[in-house]
Amino acid sequence: MSAYRARVGFLAKLLLGSGTLKPELRAELESEGLIRIEEGLTGSVRYERFRAPGRYHHGKITGVRVGLGISEQRLVVYSHSGRAKLVDTRFADARASMLDIELDRDDRLAIGVDYDRGDVPKVSGRITIMVRTPDAASVVEELRARLEDGRRAGAAG
Repeated sequence: MSAYRARVGFLAKLLLGSGTLKPELRAELESEGLIRIEEGLTGSVRYERFRAPGRYHHGKITGVRVGLGISEQRLVVYSHSGRAKLVDTRFADARASMLDIELDRDDRLAIGVDYDRGDVPKVSGRITIMVRTPDAASVVEELRARLEDGRRAGAAG
């Protein structure tokens, strides 16, 4: 059974990447006041009425391995070994209002991105990024607090 898992793990890493953040992005997060980095996390992305130039998905679910980073200033979620940006948003940015953070289970958080609430040209619909992490509750708590602080700072500024 362990040889089978090793082969499946190798194939998953080959197809989905390692779920790490690029070193340059790590350095940026550290300069912004790094709070948390979690890498090699498994999860999925669900597309609902998603439209972008050349793409339309509804009900599509894809498996991913992600790296998640939280600094004093922003949230980043990248897949495919840091090559595919899923989320890279500053907490004080108006686009942060597109994010919904939920605890799905004890070990899983859901990051919803509702493009219909933002000003992203030629993109509409919603994606939900499900991420497994052993400390999902504290990640959700941290993100909700930072998003709320960012919204207050954005409204005051």
